[in-house]
Formats: sequence, C-alpha cells, structure tokens
Amino acid sequence: MVSERFAIAVAEIVVYSVLLPIALVVTVRHGMSGSVGFLYLCIFCCLRISAAGLSIASEHDGRTNCSHLVWSEILGSIGIGPLLLMGFSLITRVNRNSNPRSTLRTNTIRMLYIPNVLALNLAIVGGVRLSSRNLSQQRSGKQFAQTGLSIFMVVFAIYTVICFLTLFKIDTVVPGERRILYGVLLAIPFIFLRIFYAVLTVFKDSKKFAIVNGSATVQFCMAIIEEMVVVVIYCGIGLFAPTENEIEKRKTDQRLQRAAMRGS
Repeated sequence: MVSERFAIAVAEIVVYSVLLPIALVVTVRHGMSGSVGFLYLCIFCCLRISAAGLSIASEHDGRTNCSHLVWSEILGSIGIGPLLLMGFSLITRVNRNSNPRSTLRTNTIRMLYIPNVLALNLAIVGGVRLSSRNLSQQRSGKQFAQTGLSIFMVVFAIYTVICFLTLFKIDTVVPGERRILYGVLLAIPFIFLRIFYAVLTVFKDSKKFAIVNGSATVQFCMAIIEEMVVVVIYCGIGLFAPTENEIEKRKTDQRLQRAAMRGS
C-alpha cells in the first residue's frame, strides 16, 4: 500500500516538474538584471524535486531512519529562506522603479539579505543536528533551529512592513510594477503560514510536528501547499509583469512626451 509520504512526494515531483520549466522561462524573460528572484525560484523548484526524490528513495529502502529520509526532511525544512529571497528581490525592484525612487525601503530590503542567509544556514545546521541520534547533538540542533527561526520571524516582520508601506505609496509605483506588488502581497499570508508551521516544528515538542518522521499530512497542509501556492504566484508575476526593459522604455516615452508638451 502506498504511504501518505510517498504519495505527497510524487505529487511534489509532478507539480514542481511543471513549475520548473515555467520558472526557467520567466528567468530568461526577465534576465538577471530584471530580478534575481526568479533565479531563486528555479533553485527552489530543484530543491523541492530533490527532497521529494529522496523521500521516495527512503520509502523504497523501507527504513524510517535512513539517510535519504533525513536529507529529504532537511531539504524540505529550509523553504522559508528561499521564499523570502524571492520576495526581497521583487519588492526591491518595485521600489527601485518607483517615481520618485524609494531609497530607504530599497536599502532596508537589501540589508535583510544578510540575516536571512544567516538564518538559513542556522536552519540547515539545526536540521542536520536534530536528525542525529546523539542527544547532545539534538539539543544543540534545536537551539540552532530556534535561533534561525527567530531571525526569520524578525526578517519576515520587517519585510511585511516594507511591503505595506510600498502599498500605501501605490501612487508612486509605476503602473506595470503594481502587478508585482499585488502578487508579493498575495504571497505574504502563505509565507506566514509556512513560518507558523516551522515555529510548531521547532518550539513545540510534538511527534506530529517533528522535522524527521513527523506527520506527513500536517506537513502537506501547513507547509507544502503553501510553498506551492507562493511559487505559482511568483511564476504568474514573472509571466505577466513587464520586463525591466519594457519599464525603461515606458519611462523614456513619458519623458519624451513631457518634453514635447513643454516645447509646444
């Protein structure tokens, strides 16, 4: 009989195998100068396909404590960092192309990259140690994971505030970039739910929320679906939002029109 974990892993591979080519198309369409966040989208899809593949391999091995399962759960637990990096890149682009440009909001978002990467590394180290059979390693792993998640929560709070401050200044946002802003705002509740699940796995001593061998159903409902929705939203942004070149062309046309009106 097929287990829940196996079925969920297969579903992840199917979904992200469809999303990955879209993410690649979006990345090529916008280019590295347009938004590096779309590159993070490709990396995230690859991570999720790898994690699902390792989960299937662990089911095939028939051992609940095998290294395949451990690494599958570790890769699956580091979704917050990449999701935030995608959002950082997109909201930075919106503020960079605002008129007038918001230097304060742009620079604040750029400063969030460092603590976000630090939290991501702490989460990886914490996940590795939590999977150990050594009790001392498990205790230190929990501390690493809790510290990393605490940083993620602060970073997410600042990021959310900046997104809503940008919304309050919607009149300064270039019309074509407003689609990006709305998409980023739409993704925020799903990222919040993903972080809430991580809080339960790290701070709540419950077998149901354990990083390794936790409830597959709970993980699917509180983390996997949310991640998929965010990736779909970001793919939609990449497909329908104008490229940087198109935005610059619009700005140039507007300047020429204003110059012509003054000249007449």
